[in-house]
Amino acid sequence: MNIVVKSCLVSLLVCQALVSAAEPAASGASGMRFRCETDSTQQHYCEVDTGEGITLVKQLSKVPCMQGRNWDYDRHGVWVSHRCRAEFVVGKEIPVQGPAPGTLVRCESLANRVEHCPADTDRGVRLTKLLSSSDCVENLDWGSDEAGIWTANGCRAEFRVGFADAPVSASAPTHSIKIECASDDRQRKLCEVLVPNGVDLLRQLSRTRCVKGANWGWNAAGIWVDKGCRAEFGVH
Repeated sequence: MNIVVKSCLVSLLVCQALVSAAEPAASGASGMRFRCETDSTQQHYCEVDTGEGITLVKQLSKVPCMQGRNWDYDRHGVWVSHRCRAEFVVGKEIPVQGPAPGTLVRCESLANRVEHCPADTDRGVRLTKLLSSSDCVENLDWGSDEAGIWTANGCRAEFRVGFADAPVSASAPTHSIKIECASDDRQRKLCEVLVPNGVDLLRQLSRTRCVKGANWGWNAAGIWVDKGCRAEFGVH
């Protein structure tokens, strides 16, 4: 009798092991944020569970990270090349960390136009849910200024503002001068101004995205804009 019981027990354990091996492991990775980057033209691979999709949430490189060109993913992970450096999230839901979820703001760029959505951004802005099929990359497809949140290039998403865990920083830069600088589609424009410490883009005024280092920046002579960028800048 004992031999029969032991035999049944061993069979049960073997069956359970076979079932466990046959089932895919639960990823538990949904919402996981990670960085994948390369400083060369060679492809770099980051292994991660991509079963729920991958969302590029923040670009870190000056070179634009464009899906299908210098980054993409397959069932085994994410690859980047040609100096693309960025932060990604597993899935389409970007988790909110910390207490006090704040106020929900929905901002959508329709027909690839720049859309500006009024919001109180003093305590910061966080993208929490992607609504568009295309990625919403911070500083490329969306951003914020003193007046609210802007989206471009078909980016549609939900954002949260007013986090209690993100108080206004005492060291936030104060802008001694605010200046509007505009260019046409063909000619670079220089707006002469003294820049002691740096420049921030406060409010985009053109339909063309103003991307730092690509069509706007500053030097010893002032702020320059190019290729249709028109915006209000703060000098500090």
